[in-house]
Amino acid sequence: MGAVCLALGLACSRERPRPLVHDAYVWQREWSPELSEAVREAPAQLSALRVLAREFSGPERVPVDVPVDVEALARGGREVVAVMRVDGTAPLDGLSLEEVAARARDWRARGVRVGGVEVDHDCATASLGAYADWLERERATLEGLRLSITALPTWASSPHVARLVSLPDEVVLQVHAVRAPTLFTPEQARAFAESWAKATHHPFRLALPTYRARLRDGTRLGVEPRDVGRFLTALREDPVEGVEGIVWFRLGSRGDLDAWSPATLAAVLTGGALEPRLASQLVDAGHGTRDIVIENTGLVDADAPSRLSLSGNIEVLEGVAGYATQGTSLVARTPPRLRVGERRIVGFVRGTEVSLVAP
Repeated sequence: MGAVCLALGLACSRERPRPLVHDAYVWQREWSPELSEAVREAPAQLSALRVLAREFSGPERVPVDVPVDVEALARGGREVVAVMRVDGTAPLDGLSLEEVAARARDWRARGVRVGGVEVDHDCATASLGAYADWLERERATLEGLRLSITALPTWASSPHVARLVSLPDEVVLQVHAVRAPTLFTPEQARAFAESWAKATHHPFRLALPTYRARLRDGTRLGVEPRDVGRFLTALREDPVEGVEGIVWFRLGSRGDLDAWSPATLAAVLTGGALEPRLASQLVDAGHGTRDIVIENTGLVDADAPSRLSLSGNIEVLEGVAGYATQGTSLVARTPPRLRVGERRIVGFVRGTEVSLVAP
């Protein structure tokens, strides 16, 4: 009995892992009113926004300053990290963090809660030693700003990785879009995180995807909320040592149809029901015509069905919004993706005793 009580006491005395901290990237190169709205009304569970501020692309290292809506960031009230992206093909020699640090300080002077600067550089693993040298020199220019960097799982094999991760205040490990043509799988992400933890023995965050991408051959890759939710659940129940939080790539908006809507991200963050829920119905449009309507009644964005079949005495059947008539059905080669709460008319029908056939 005493041994049982001792075992129970030890189990109860173990510290529970800290809740994961959640941030999101704002990665759009053009700021629209919809993006500014999303920044102001981002899910409450997000602690900070990591905002693309300056970018260097290609061997020519062409600099681009992103026209950020600083007022939207200030009104949003969250902590902000200014990100400098350096293309993996762009050399670091001659580049400095001073200019992005100056932008960050300007944002702070205009009311933004700026916490630091991040470097996003997909450095070749063989060049990590030189990257570490550059970071060590440049971090001195940040004075009062925290430094974070993004990292790739392949860096775990480098002899320079231990020194590299010791230089910034924070490391964000990218576990999406690492091995083509896969965008994300929970199993692969878990393996990347465990390998990184074993190689570095240093706290880090994970960058998880919220977007869809198109390959050169036209194939579309996407990540479903339920798959990422499954990964998060497993991470909470069986933590990977060193993982302190998640950074979501990227914060979506009404105008960004290839990223999750803020409502979908909120559902994942709060552990809501992540199974898609779509309802189709016939709605009286007058003059004997009925609209064929699809509505997303769930908590996550979802693809509309590729086929809707009808029965009855059909006189006229027409599809719209990407749907075409095929016999007594409407068929879409690329079904539209419906945001949470969105209703869309995909066709109309005339006839008697017409109804939708359950799939």
